[in-house]
Amino acid sequence: MIRERITAGTYRPASRVPSENDLMQEFGIARMTAHKVMRALREEGAIYTVRGMGSFVSPPDTTAPSEA
Repeated sequence: MIRERITAGTYRPASRVPSENDLMQEFGIARMTAHKVMRALREEGAIYTVRGMGSFVSPPDTTAPSEA
């Protein structure tokens, strides 16, 4: 859901992603499920959270070697 929107460019780097409450309402999921989704995205580096502000899309990883 969120990962696909990030990949598709719906959520661009540094843009805010929906809160857990928003995810619960939009997808009809439990709070724990929304929490797990957000935690997994943080762990894989797709998003970062700023306390009191929300979660945002991480910038693209520019440390990977480019193809020659």
